[in-house]
Amino acid sequence: MPKIRVLSESIASKIAAGEVVERPASVVKELVENSLDASATRIAVEIRDGGKSYIRVSDDGFGMSREDARLAFERHATSKISSFEDLYAVRSLGFRGEALPSIASVAKVTMETREKHSLEGTRVVVEGGKVLSLEAWGCPPGTSVVVERLFFNTPARRKFLKSDATEAREIVAVLTRYVLAFPEVHFEFFKDGRRSLVAPKGSLRDRLALLFGKEAVMQMREVEAEKDGYRISGFVSLPSLSRASRGEQYLFVNRRFVKSRLLNIALDEAYHTLLPRHRYPLAFIFLELDPAQVDVNVHPAKIEVKFKEEEKLRQLLVEAIREALLTPAKAQVMPQRQLSLQVERAPAESVVREAKADYALQLHQSEPNYTLFFRQLKPLAQLHNTYILAESSEGLVLIDQHAAHERVLFERFRAQLEEAKLEKQELLSPALIELSPREAAILEENLELISELGFEIESFGERSYLVKAVPLFLGRAVEKEEIYEIIHSLIEAGSIRQREQRREEMIYRVACKKAVKAGDYLTMDDMLALLAHLSRTSQPTTCPHGRPTMITLDLKEIERRFKRS
Repeated sequence: MPKIRVLSESIASKIAAGEVVERPASVVKELVENSLDASATRIAVEIRDGGKSYIRVSDDGFGMSREDARLAFERHATSKISSFEDLYAVRSLGFRGEALPSIASVAKVTMETREKHSLEGTRVVVEGGKVLSLEAWGCPPGTSVVVERLFFNTPARRKFLKSDATEAREIVAVLTRYVLAFPEVHFEFFKDGRRSLVAPKGSLRDRLALLFGKEAVMQMREVEAEKDGYRISGFVSLPSLSRASRGEQYLFVNRRFVKSRLLNIALDEAYHTLLPRHRYPLAFIFLELDPAQVDVNVHPAKIEVKFKEEEKLRQLLVEAIREALLTPAKAQVMPQRQLSLQVERAPAESVVREAKADYALQLHQSEPNYTLFFRQLKPLAQLHNTYILAESSEGLVLIDQHAAHERVLFERFRAQLEEAKLEKQELLSPALIELSPREAAILEENLELISELGFEIESFGERSYLVKAVPLFLGRAVEKEEIYEIIHSLIEAGSIRQREQRREEMIYRVACKKAVKAGDYLTMDDMLALLAHLSRTSQPTTCPHGRPTMITLDLKEIERRFKRS
């Protein structure tokens, strides 16, 4: 007997189905994509028992003729590609001919469809890959597909399905992507006989408010950029709104939801120093580009993609997101309740003297969306030599003096670096540092960068180095341990590609060291000076590590606690 044999059509169909149909959510994905590709303006999805026993997807799209309805269940039949070259210019959401036949090979599928100009429609019933009936049928224009008893003939696969609640949650996650990507389409979702979601057609902002709440939308900024054939649009959250996971980060390529490490990397870079570690922003990014610049055929479900110019695209994404976050013209007024400031060590005497005389002037020049807030902010006292208590029109504001001063120093030092004003100062007594073999190798490779940052370092033995000069802003009383920490952080920061990030790493470490600390006493002049300088920063609500710099105790809440309202 030969060892190699041709599989039966039944087994081959089930294997093909396994590539496309993993769970009920996969069925919903394929059917909704077909509806969208059919130019539907209304789509209704209904499930029962988590989609295991019943799934229905109905639309008002252009429908199919009798012959098209029959061919739709044939293997490798599709209306979306006609030549090999079309694979590299896919503009529709789906093109795999196996979708409907694959679903029908592991379930009972009933499809009713009618073209708008036809007087009668067609009804097709397929079960386990066998066509049971094909007949004329009265139905509204569009297409309705019902999938029943999913995996009835593959019990091993059905056994690995999760609970009804889990499978339903996966379907909602899939549907959410299309609700976001196609705000011009009316969506409805029914679960076990009850309508659980209605999304009337509108704008992306409307959809975000519907799915994530109006308060969340108030803390988002719009992203827009266009360059070299790439167009980027969407929304990202301010640092005041973050999550403990990346679950609410969405990337759409030509309106197709995809998963890409590229977006993760770009978001991490754009929010560097704006969010603490293990906190992630909300992001809804839409990328439009020539289909030939992206390969959507990496994964059978077309979720994972590859880009031809990943580095260029990464830079463009970072620039667009960063501009949306930091450009005053695009800023939205943040709710007072969310404002927060940060600082690290009490202001130096020079800082106090600079700001003391022109507090009002500096407030007048501050960023528009924070001007009013700082103008009516009145320092009252210091709490435990750590927090500044200030009165605002909203209530009582508590400002973390360390976090606030850290933000001030970070932006000052970064501006000096960008303007090439990082002057060196020689140390009276050179600091000797000793490194491990790996650290020494990295240091040798990056001496040029470290020199650009204002350090002068010479070899002093096999793995020993003399630090003879440091950046001027480190101050005269710089300690050896402080120098070592900064150098160590630089050589641990990674590859040359992260040069800009490593510069910021050094700067916010220095800012942290130099800022006022919790426990440092501040005079009223110190507090006024600190708030004046903070008002002029681009992100007065967070420190470089992403922690809040201030919180507001709402006056209404205070009155409620005292039973005055």
